Amino acid sequence: MPIFEYTCNQCKQEFEKLVFAGEEKNISCPGCNSKDVTKKMSAASFMGNSMGKCATSSPKGFS
Repeated sequence: MPIFEYTCNQCKQEFEKLVFAGEEKNISCPGCNSKDVTKKMSAASFMGNSMGKCATSSPKGFS
């Protein structure tokens, strides 16, 4: 369930939206409720080198 960035073509507000499968066509601007929105191109972000480590290690004090 990725978070996408959008720009409203009516009021020019920029916003982020958590998009579930099948909801791509039901995105509306939180400012003016227009469905005339454009998905922005954005870079992916990852949390450092933690990819794949969360299932194999635990914080100190937890076992």
